[in-house]
Order: sequence, then structure tokens, then C-alpha cells
Amino acid sequence: MSVEHGEFSISLEGKIIKTKLIGSFNEFGAKRYAEAVIELVKQLEGKPFAILVNNLDLFGGTPEAYQVLDQYNIWVNQQNMLAKAFVFDAAILATIMKNMSPSMKADNIQMFKTLEAAEYWLEEVLQHHAEIRA
Repeated sequence: MSVEHGEFSISLEGKIIKTKLIGSFNEFGAKRYAEAVIELVKQLEGKPFAILVNNLDLFGGTPEAYQVLDQYNIWVNQQNMLAKAFVFDAAILATIMKNMSPSMKADNIQMFKTLEAAEYWLEEVLQHHAEIRA
């Protein structure tokens, strides 16, 4: 029997998928999170989007959880994702995530210490994309 660990919330605000991770994740919790985000991305039907991941209440994850997230990141990076911003208040968690999930090293992924800075960067990226398309 599998018991999932880790809680999350997901919402779509404009073109930004906002997620919040809470607690410690195992592979089952990470899989449920990944599936929920993938479902939302599919509902966008190929339209460009950005992702904001609030990790301020994240404690970490098992190695298996990071493997699940790496596979999810590989998939989401191949969609019409313009940018992904991660917010961490502990630099060590950002370092662990980058080291445990190689797909996090993409150019369109940035780490921030505040939600405001992350949201500002994502809005800038979306605005720049809209100007190029106009």
C-alpha cells in the first residue's frame, strides 16, 4: 500500500500556473502533484504559459520524489512553457533541487527568494513574448 506525503495547491491566474508545495514529498505525493499540473497544462491546449512554484513551505523530498519531478520537468519543458520560477527561502533546498533534478538547469528556469520577485520576472517574460508575437 502506498501512502503519499506532501500537500499542494494549484491555480491558473491568467497565463501563470501557480503552485504551492507544502511539507515533505515522497514519490506518490510528487506523482499526484505532477499529474495535476500536467492535466492543467493539457487544458491550455498548446497556449503559452508560465509556472510559479511556491516552495516557501516545502521541507524537501525523497530521492524517488525528485526522480518523479525530473520526469515531469522534462515533459513540461517540452510544452509551450515560456518560463518557470521557483521561490525558496532556504538556498540549500534550491541547490538540492538543481542537483537532484537535472532538467532544472534549463535557461528558462529561475530561482527566487520572494514571490514578488518571481511574479515580476514571469510577467516580464510573458510581456516580452506578447510583444514579439504582436
